[in-house]
Amino acid sequence: MLRSIKTNWAEPADPHELATPFPAPERIYPGLDEIDPETFPDFLDEIGLTGMGGSGFPTSEKVRRATDVHTLVINGIECEPGVSIDEAVLLNDCLWVAAGANALAKAISADHVVLAVRDHPGFHHQLQERYNEFRIVPFPDTYPAGAETLILKKLTGKMQPPGTRPYQVGYLVQNVATLRAIGRAIIDGIPVVERPLALAMPSIRFYKNIIAPVGLEIRELLNLYQLPYDPTIHLIIDSGLMMGEQVDKADTIEKTTLSILILNRDEAWRDIRPCTRCGACNTACPLGLHPFALTERIRKEKTEGTAYRAQITECFLCGVCSAVCPSDIPLVQLLKKGKQCQ
Repeated sequence: MLRSIKTNWAEPADPHELATPFPAPERIYPGLDEIDPETFPDFLDEIGLTGMGGSGFPTSEKVRRATDVHTLVINGIECEPGVSIDEAVLLNDCLWVAAGANALAKAISADHVVLAVRDHPGFHHQLQERYNEFRIVPFPDTYPAGAETLILKKLTGKMQPPGTRPYQVGYLVQNVATLRAIGRAIIDGIPVVERPLALAMPSIRFYKNIIAPVGLEIRELLNLYQLPYDPTIHLIIDSGLMMGEQVDKADTIEKTTLSILILNRDEAWRDIRPCTRCGACNTACPLGLHPFALTERIRKEKTEGTAYRAQITECFLCGVCSAVCPSDIPLVQLLKKGKQCQ
């Protein structure tokens, strides 16, 4: 198991470039001329759409529950350091993203559409030219600003109670790749058979944003770009330094694959040392949780109690606690185990 990923890599690919090295998918559906709120969730199921921001939760279920939503939020805040795939999609596939957002806003009767993005110099202006019908809201260029909980905090002005879902307070948050997929299906009649992702091998300074077929073996990507992957030297991380997991070259690209990173093992692995009770994990947690106390209870299997359940439910496994731990304790792995045992 990967214990702790700690690397200085934070150099994303140029977001103005989005490579399409594979043949375009075939049109299967006639597309949609009219958006019917009653049948739109069924259309999302038909095209095979799941949330492409990481969780994989069926988008149709979110839409069905969004019965009293006033604002659709396009989440274009990159959720991982050193990744620029959302920015690349926003800049290069604006037609599909805007079409998907407008269709979804109409389906849920939302009055407003907000585009949430990282606050980069010049980036706001480029987006304003492409999405002048939406309100663009810049967020701090810090991790994990793209978490739904933190987006809601900025838009509503307060932290919501634990367990609150965005649709319960009038918002529906959708990832850029999800809206791109909706727009592509509406305009071109193409189901969700491809995935925007970042591909990087920092040791050779290779960084690229691409569109890859869902189901493609990772080895095919490595071969396509002639990346010198050696399993004795490198490891492959699926979907980011902070929340990603180690995979094999025989594994495939999934609808939730945000990125494929090839890292040097000696840079990514650290030996675990005893906890010093420094409190760094508690201080760093963006939600003000207590990772150390939670993991101690998970280790001792003392997972009862209202306070514990509220905190473990609220944790979204961002990995900041593991990243700041001076003892390289895999806190996020333990928290993930705790959430699975709820």
